[in-house]
Amino acid sequence: MKYLDLFKNKDKVCLSIAGSDSSGGAGIQADIKTFSMFNISSATVITAVTAQNSSGIKNILVCPEDFVLDQLNAVFADGNICGIKTGMLYSSGIIKLVASFLSDLDIPIVVDPVMTAEAGGRLIDDNAQKILQDLLLPISTIATPNKMEAEKIAGVKIKCEKDAEIAARKIFDLGAKIVIVTGGHLNGTDIYFDGDLEKIKGNLIEGRTHGAGCTYSSLLLSLLVMGYTPLESAKISKRFLERSIEASRMIGEKGGSVNQTIWLLDDFDRFNTLQELKESFYKLISIKKLGTIIPEVGSNFGLSIHYPKSLDDIAAVEGRITKIDENKVRYGCISFGSSEHVARMILTANRYDKRIRSAINIRFSEDLLDICRKVNLSMAEFDRKNEPKNRSTMEWGVSESIKKFGNHIPDVIYDQGGVGKEPMIRIFGESAYSVVEKIKKIIENL
Repeated sequence: MKYLDLFKNKDKVCLSIAGSDSSGGAGIQADIKTFSMFNISSATVITAVTAQNSSGIKNILVCPEDFVLDQLNAVFADGNICGIKTGMLYSSGIIKLVASFLSDLDIPIVVDPVMTAEAGGRLIDDNAQKILQDLLLPISTIATPNKMEAEKIAGVKIKCEKDAEIAARKIFDLGAKIVIVTGGHLNGTDIYFDGDLEKIKGNLIEGRTHGAGCTYSSLLLSLLVMGYTPLESAKISKRFLERSIEASRMIGEKGGSVNQTIWLLDDFDRFNTLQELKESFYKLISIKKLGTIIPEVGSNFGLSIHYPKSLDDIAAVEGRITKIDENKVRYGCISFGSSEHVARMILTANRYDKRIRSAINIRFSEDLLDICRKVNLSMAEFDRKNEPKNRSTMEWGVSESIKKFGNHIPDVIYDQGGVGKEPMIRIFGESAYSVVEKIKKIIENL
């Protein structure tokens, strides 16, 4: 994926024509949050106000058609709308009005043919579906029906990807320039059809999905107005939506909504992780006699983002920390993905306790172990002789030690080495700052 230069979007405005969701997870609310994550301003035309929560739709108040028209005239009077997304339009009259108003516009239009709410409840009247097919789909840039919506529009039962392909072609024949049958109910695979077929593979992510369709169509529009091709937009939107579902928020006891802000929080987390590790590292190397605890193979010091998944989510010192003399060490820059050894230690510990995000390895000696006991650091050991074949030492060793410690994370995990393997002490903590404080206590007691 190309770098998303969000600062270029400061003058862009996208319009959402949709219903208001009182639970805040879908509709206009989801669209505004999605546009905002791309630094795109939001204009809105509200077609209906829903009374809904995690258990479903309680009531719907449909806006009068003349008021919908007043909203359209008002937002277009400023002349800065660069893309439009339609969601819940509900009535035949509103669909006719919106289709007529948008018919001569030369800007991207993403049509999400909303028919039902995720939590339950019909969001379109019985007479409106054919009007949507006849008038709105032909002026769309992209139509994004889910499985159930595609079944109703295309008139086919969808049980597999092949059925979804047939439905996409039928909807394309109704006049839509591009059709994406979204894959939340199709093993995670989106069916993209613009005359040619493309399958966009994905994963079914555990989480709450209220607002997923709204968020996906708003993602598409945001990327289209940024200049991405429709297919690029569909692929990027797929990944962003999966992450939003993964980080979904609970709403009430029965449901929850996708988390559009997670993309911003992920970047914020990575920035803060680097800053914390840098600050802690400079405190570490300023400790007198640091060189006395550096092992022959060198040390490394790492910190993960919250909820890491891979080695690339752990920041560490490039090329390790090596000893020059008792008070001086050599070291590289701090970056993500720069250490496999300490990263595996942290990843493994974090699977048992999400609070543990930092670790460092230091020289092994009985004297250092005695000091760890003296300063009340909890400890566990593993024996390399018991290491199974085809397993990472760090993943296996750290796991074994944690299991021995009652599935809790000790402050210290050590081993006494093996053939060609230097013995090692490893210090764990909830933050890089806490690890440095433990190292400081150890050295003060040398």
